[in-house]
Amino acid sequence: MKELWLFTTRFPYGQGEPFLENELPFLAERFERIRLIPLVHDQGIRVLPPNVEVVEPPADPYAVAPPLRMLAYARTWWRMRRVVRTSAPDAAVRRRLWSDVRAAMRQALERMHRYRTGLFRDYDPRRVLLYSYWMADHATALALLHLNDPRIGFVGRMHGFDLYAHRWPGDWPPFQALQMAHVQRLFLVSQAGLDDIKARHPAQAARCELARLGTHDHGPGPWSPAEVLRIVSASHLVPIKRVALLVDALRLVRRPVRWTHFGDGPERAAVEAAVATLPPHVHAELPGNIANQDLLAWYRSTPVDLFVHLSSTEGGVPVALQEAASFGIPLLAADAGGVREIVGPATGTLLPHRPEAAAIARQLDGFADGPQHSGTFRAGVRAAWAAGFKAEVNFGHFCDRLLGAAERAR
Repeated sequence: MKELWLFTTRFPYGQGEPFLENELPFLAERFERIRLIPLVHDQGIRVLPPNVEVVEPPADPYAVAPPLRMLAYARTWWRMRRVVRTSAPDAAVRRRLWSDVRAAMRQALERMHRYRTGLFRDYDPRRVLLYSYWMADHATALALLHLNDPRIGFVGRMHGFDLYAHRWPGDWPPFQALQMAHVQRLFLVSQAGLDDIKARHPAQAARCELARLGTHDHGPGPWSPAEVLRIVSASHLVPIKRVALLVDALRLVRRPVRWTHFGDGPERAAVEAAVATLPPHVHAELPGNIANQDLLAWYRSTPVDLFVHLSSTEGGVPVALQEAASFGIPLLAADAGGVREIVGPATGTLLPHRPEAAAIARQLDGFADGPQHSGTFRAGVRAAWAAGFKAEVNFGHFCDRLLGAAERAR
């Protein structure tokens, strides 16, 4: 077994990247030692397996390389610059965004220098596997390290914001071509993501493969029919999650509804204002962010009829959908990214990518009279989840492939 260096955004700090809580125990079983390398600090820290240690992030994680540093790494700078510039979709986009992109390039160069002169003094390619959980800031620095020293190879995962071009200004993920040129193996969390990256980077298609995330089995959630339709949603309160669209739909429903939304974000005030306009027969609760374990405990003790997910874009198969399905909760979701890989006739209803509020309201009003409102259907939801998204299976296979990548790198 090798040592694993796992590069994250904040994990294990704060409450972000909750799906890593499912993956990390499997990694800890298969590697003798794991070093977690978050980019930035946050409040609080998770409980970690005993063979996992955390490398403290720098006080200024987005520091830029000073001119003398750029001069010292002139060859690296110009090679990065060439790849980044040529990856722009057109000259107009490049001109409009070049100032911001150039600043990000200086950040990447400084991060690479810090790795090279600090963390990587302990690096031994014969025993250490480098794994970037996102193809983002860390992956760019690792690509630059590989540019300077071919012995420094890395593998990565791709999810959503780090994958799709449309998630970036000007449809230009400026460092993606550089990252793709240097990553040894890339694991996509959905078939939709795998198809997208292969189509846009055909020269690196052979390095890419599917490795879905997964969730644990906590048993079926409690349930019996009720007069009130009990629905739940869970996401950040940001525009792409379209929580406001769900509020618009709830304003149109005719039956009694109790809606609970878990998550917080910059749209909270706007969502709260919209919730205040809901009719009296719709009761809404917005408990905000809670720890993932607390959310799972809520599912174990609270009857839920339907999970609703209306995000406009998804990179993978949303873990929120996986978790709900594991408890047997039927799903109602908009068709985005890898959503259709878990939402279908066996688990619920797949809406169009841009559903209208009235159409969502009709689904909610008719739900209790349809076949999904039954114990039999809920058992089928759990069965479909177990067949494709069980943590023990998916992460076990993923660890096998990581160790295989480590052996091939020797």
